[in-house]
Amino acid sequence: MLLVNQLRYIRQFTAQDSKNTHYFSWRENIAEIDWLTEADVELPVTKGGSNIARLCDWGEANPEVTLLVITDGYFKLNVQQRHQLSELDNLYLVGVGGDADLVQLNTLSNHSFRAEELDSALHMIYRPKAIEVAPSSRFDLTKTIIENESESDDEW
Repeated sequence: MLLVNQLRYIRQFTAQDSKNTHYFSWRENIAEIDWLTEADVELPVTKGGSNIARLCDWGEANPEVTLLVITDGYFKLNVQQRHQLSELDNLYLVGVGGDADLVQLNTLSNHSFRAEELDSALHMIYRPKAIEVAPSSRFDLTKTIIENESESDDEW
């Protein structure tokens, strides 16, 4: 039920600002879920774990996509898979469940959140990115002040 509520919240959040969002199911394969706008969130019955190699490959094949994974964090990783996931700058992880493995999720991404922090994750994802622009030219303000002082010095 927590996962369904998380997905409902994401739908409301993204619809509010007309954000382009796609939903995927991750089991043996990664497949897109197509919910009707007016329909409630319905998830297939799941059992067991998910194929971590498929997630690693999908994340590397789609570097332009922001990937928000809602998980309990209990999956086994080999060294290569751990490295692959930790190298993804576009990976956001939300740990669901009272027993979510947040320690593992924190080692995989700097963008790791608890379920109750989903709002913070979404704001971080959709926040406009700051663009660093160097000044086009240097301007020496002290020189300008000294030049102006000598011209109109009224002793202030």
